[in-house]
Amino acid sequence: MQRSRGRHHKKRTALRFFLLLPILIFVAVVVAWSLDGGQNGRVARNVSLAGKPVGGMSADELRAVAGQVAQEYTQASVEVDAPQGGFRTDAQALGLTVQVEPTVADTLALEQSGTVVKRIWGWFQSFFTARKAPVRISVDRKSVYRVVDAQDPGPRTPPTEPGIRAQEGRLQTVGGSAGKGIDAAQLIERLPDAAGNGLPIKVRVDRGEVAPRFTVDDARKLIREAELLTAGGVPVKAGDQAATVPPETVRSWLRSQPTEDGLILKVDHKAATAGLRRLLDKPNPPPKDAAYDVVNGAVTIVPGRPGIGCCAETAGGIVEGAVLVPTGRPVDLPVVEIPPKVTADELSLAGIKEQVGTFTTNHAAGQPRVRNIHLMADMLRGQIIKPGKTFSINKFIGERTREKGFVVDAVIQDGKFEESVGGGISQFATTMFNAAFFAGLEFPEYQSHSLYISRYPYGREATLSYPRPDLQIKNPSPHPILIWPTYTRSSITVSLYSTKWVDAQQTGQSVESRGPCKLVRTERTITYLADRTTKVDRVNALYRPAEGVNCS
Repeated sequence: MQRSRGRHHKKRTALRFFLLLPILIFVAVVVAWSLDGGQNGRVARNVSLAGKPVGGMSADELRAVAGQVAQEYTQASVEVDAPQGGFRTDAQALGLTVQVEPTVADTLALEQSGTVVKRIWGWFQSFFTARKAPVRISVDRKSVYRVVDAQDPGPRTPPTEPGIRAQEGRLQTVGGSAGKGIDAAQLIERLPDAAGNGLPIKVRVDRGEVAPRFTVDDARKLIREAELLTAGGVPVKAGDQAATVPPETVRSWLRSQPTEDGLILKVDHKAATAGLRRLLDKPNPPPKDAAYDVVNGAVTIVPGRPGIGCCAETAGGIVEGAVLVPTGRPVDLPVVEIPPKVTADELSLAGIKEQVGTFTTNHAAGQPRVRNIHLMADMLRGQIIKPGKTFSINKFIGERTREKGFVVDAVIQDGKFEESVGGGISQFATTMFNAAFFAGLEFPEYQSHSLYISRYPYGREATLSYPRPDLQIKNPSPHPILIWPTYTRSSITVSLYSTKWVDAQQTGQSVESRGPCKLVRTERTITYLADRTTKVDRVNALYRPAEGVNCS
């Protein structure tokens, strides 16, 4: 009986032991964890920092290692691996630095967070598995974007950043679009994990869509800023010219420019300078072209001179400063010399050097028509007929009106003598027609008087009205023709100057009846001086026998 009781007691004791064993083991583990790494202020077991073992170190010992890591990382190589090609750079280029104190704090905090069971389990695993402490780094975002833009070997299409544009005086946003390549934002995101693996830093990134750095909201903010800055326009002055550039004009010059810090306003310097020149478009003094003068039958050249006006090429940049930092005061714009369009050198090379044709007709002095003839001469003096070009008197002078200074005198209208503003100018037309005739020029359009007037050469003359008939003269020569009318109280002379290249003479004339009228054909023979070949052409005149008589 006693042996039976003893056996039962031993069984109960063994059972208690087996029941208590897990508790004893757990207590032993907890004690061991507490003594080894639980709450002793040291780094947990089997931990490395950037490849350096730091397990069991005190905070000061760890801080020394972290400082060493930070020093090593300042010279670290960074290998960026991406599909189709990455690139190599360094920590300095990326603005990468190790944050020592956050790294120390995070390393000491390993196995110091979570439930006790979780922390003990982590400690237990440390006997079998090494653990990496995080390396806390910071990078300069601007530097990372700069490096990726410069070193991504491609294929790469930069993203288009949103911006602004002016349309009908109003600023509007322009949306951006994604590009293709290595995304700097993804590189920044993945660098911290890669840095924890030690040196060299190797980071794997994708090659795909690259989003714009800025948003349409950033562009909207820029528009609000621009509208405030330009609300009052921009007062400007250049020399003695002054004006205020309207807000809508200033806004048409505005552009957005993406920078490392954000979207900023810029002024298109070229557009602004061109706009200012249109606004302040009256140089003082204006430039004066070189011109011909004829003195005693000899052609001379009067040199031109530059004018002074708006603006130098730097004007756009000056206006940009006034737009972005408005003062309310007029902006002084740099003036510039405005060269003449025609220089003396150009005129001297043109070959206008001698008289090639001239003709004079006479008239009674003191009549109203003389004023009209003289006005025509003054308006046409100095005009040039370029080689191969046709000169139209009606196109150049336009309608003869009182506002232009013309007066009333006799004209022939529908075969009858009447009065009209500009009467008498047909005498100028006839004089110029004959000068051109003897210069060997051509007549795409002309018409004789319908009644013969004795002061004009018979059959060799032209009338003029507006818009028809016109007198058009074509220059078939290789040299420009200078028109140079002169007059006295009782005569008008038209002389033409160029390089003489033909000799033209009237060599015949015939008359035939056209009903009651006479058709006069005047023959001209042109001799080319270069090879002495000749050409014969004719001009025609149709005369009525009297006023009111029709030819048909």
